[in-house]
Amino acid sequence: MTPRQATFAYLFTLYFILGGAETMMSPLFPLVQPDLNMTESNLAAILAAVSAGIASFNILGGISSRWLSNRALVRASAVALATGMTLSAVAPSFWTLLLGQTLLGVAFGLYFPPGLASVARLYPGSEGKAIAVWGQAYSFGLAAAALSVFAGAGWRWVYVGCAVPPLLAIAYVPRWVEPVGDRAPMPLLAQLVQYARKHTYRLAFWASFGGVSMHFVVIGFSPTFFESRGVDLWLVGVLLAAGRILSAPVKLVGGALYDQHGGPWTARLMTATTFVFGLPLLLAPAKVGVWMLVPFVGMAVSVLPVANAMLVAALPAQSGWGIGTFRAALLGSAALLSAIVSGLLQLGAPLKTLMLISLALPALVAAAMHRAVEPPAPAAP
Repeated sequence: MTPRQATFAYLFTLYFILGGAETMMSPLFPLVQPDLNMTESNLAAILAAVSAGIASFNILGGISSRWLSNRALVRASAVALATGMTLSAVAPSFWTLLLGQTLLGVAFGLYFPPGLASVARLYPGSEGKAIAVWGQAYSFGLAAAALSVFAGAGWRWVYVGCAVPPLLAIAYVPRWVEPVGDRAPMPLLAQLVQYARKHTYRLAFWASFGGVSMHFVVIGFSPTFFESRGVDLWLVGVLLAAGRILSAPVKLVGGALYDQHGGPWTARLMTATTFVFGLPLLLAPAKVGVWMLVPFVGMAVSVLPVANAMLVAALPAQSGWGIGTFRAALLGSAALLSAIVSGLLQLGAPLKTLMLISLALPALVAAAMHRAVEPPAPAAP
C-alpha cells in the first residue's frame, strides 16, 4: 500500500465510523430506552444535540483552519469521536448519553471540512472520483448503524467497538500535503455575505435541507414509529440498511443526471420522488408501508451529494469558510427542526402527524427547484 493509499484508507475509515455515529442512536433507541428510562422526546433531544454539535464545530473548525493544519483538525476529531463513543458505552443515565452523543456531533463537525479538502488534494485531477469513493464510507456507515439494532441487550458493545478505530487514529495520523494559506484572506463576515447573495448558493441550501429534514425526522423516527405499530424492529433495521446500501448506486445516478441536466433539475426530480415514496410509507398500513423504507431512504439520502455539487459550483476554488458555514446553517436548521419535534411530542402531538408535516418539506423544495429550472417568461413587447 502506497502512502497515498494509506492516507485515503485512514480518512475513509474515520468517515465510516462518523457516518454510523451520526444516526446510530435511532435504531438503538428501542434497546437503550428501557435501560436508561428514556422517552421519544429524549431521542429527539439527542438527535438535536448531534446536529447542533456538527453545525457549531463546522463553523469553529472552518475558522480554525486558517491557523491549524488539516491533520491537526482530523486528529482532534478522532479525540472527540473516541471520547463520545466511550461515554455512550458506559452511560448510566440520559444526561451522560446526551454528552457522549453531542461529542460525536463535535467530531463530525471537526472532521468534514479538512477531510473533504484532504481527499481532494490526495488525487489532483481526479478529485470528483476520489470524493465519490470517499463518500461511500458515509453510506456504508449509515447502513452499519441501521444494523446495530441486532445488538439486543449488548447495545453498549456497539459503542465499545466503534471507539477502537478512533483511538488508533489518535495514536497514528499519516502525513499528507497541506494547502498554502492565503496571507490576506477576506474578512469572514464579508465573505459570508458575498456567498449568501448568490442565488445558486441558496438553491444548494434548500436542496440540502430537503434531504437533511428527512434524515433527522422521518428516517430518524422510523424505528420507533413502526415498532409502536407492531412491526418487528429487526425488519426495520434490515430495511433501513438496505435503503442505505441502495443509496450508493442512486448517488452515482444522481451525479450523472447532475452532469447532464444541472443541479436544480436533478434536485427537483429527487425531492419530488422522495415525497412520492414517503406518502405510502406513512399512510399505508404499517406492515405494508415499512417496505417503502428501502426506496425512500435510498432516494432521500441521495439528494445531499447533488446539493453538495451545486454548492461547489456556486463557490470559488478555495472556499472552506463557505462550505463550513453552509453545513453549519444546514445542520443548525435540522437541529431546530428536531427541537421543534421534541417539544411538540412533549405536548402530546402524534408522531405520525409530525412526520407527515415534515414530509411536505421536500415537496416545497421540488417546487422551488421547478421555478429555477423553468426559463423566465419573455418580456411583453
